[in-house]
Order: sequence, then structure tokens, then C-alpha cells
Amino acid sequence: MRYVIIRDDRQIPIEVEEREGGYTVDLDGKRYEVDGSKILEGLYSLIIGGESFEVTVHSSKPGNYDVHLYDGMRQVELLSPLEMVLRTEGGKGSAHTKGVKAPMPGKVVKVLVSPGQRVVKGQGVVVVEAMKMQNELRAPREGSVERVGVAVGDTIEVGDLLVVIS
Repeated sequence: MRYVIIRDDRQIPIEVEEREGGYTVDLDGKRYEVDGSKILEGLYSLIIGGESFEVTVHSSKPGNYDVHLYDGMRQVELLSPLEMVLRTEGGKGSAHTKGVKAPMPGKVVKVLVSPGQRVVKGQGVVVVEAMKMQNELRAPREGSVERVGVAVGDTIEVGDLLVVIS
């Protein structure tokens, strides 16, 4: 799974793959083999490169964590790539836009609307699979579907116009 860690206004890419006995973690361009176990709720024992670490993790709200290591506490935010794109885009102009655009590259797995269909703001219109996750893209406003520009199986890129709503 791919994520983005935000710490001290810095965006750090991280990819975590489960393997037998632990995880392979690509963090900020470096690869780590991590073995670990949960000791208690919020307390973990990790072995990284032959060294043992105790880590406590507390979450005040989803996606936000206080991570306590041997050298101090770090506040981090963990976002999926889609959450990162949506945050960066900030919904700019979404109430006035006529279209639903792809926030990331992927593959269309479902088209939930057809031309002429009425939709309400927030209604799902297309399901896109990106990085092994399915994401339902929603109508930015109420209206009628003017055009559907994709079909199931289509590969899409960031910014591709998927559905036009009039």
C-alpha cells in the first residue's frame, strides 16, 4: 500500500508491503525490512536492520498520529494518495465545475451513470481502481449527465474528463 506521511510540512512517500514474518517498507527512497509485533494497544516492538526498537503510537483522530521513539515524539499525518490529491486540489471550483476529472491514474472498473440521468451532489458516478484500491468518484454538483467519456476497462490519467454534468 502506498501512502504519504506529512511531518513538519514535508511530504514523505511510503510504500508498505506485507511479507512472511513482517513488512518491506520503502520510506523516502530507502528500503527497510521490518519485523514487528504488537505488545499492548499502542505499543509495538520492531526489528529493523537487526536493531530492536520500541515504538508507541497514539491517534487523536483518524490519520493523525503521535509516534514516540527512543529519541522523542513525532507528530505525523498519514494519507492515501487519493486523500493527498483531494487535499492538494482542495475541491477548487468543484461547486461550479461541469465535469468529474480523474484525480490520479488508474483503471475504470464501474460506470455508475448514463447520459441524461439526473444526479445529486456527492452521488457516485465512476469507480476507479488505482494502486490496488477502488475509489468512487462523486458528482461535484446537482445536474444531468451530459456525457460519459469513459467505459469499464479504460485506463485513465490525471486530469482526464470522465463525466460531464450540465
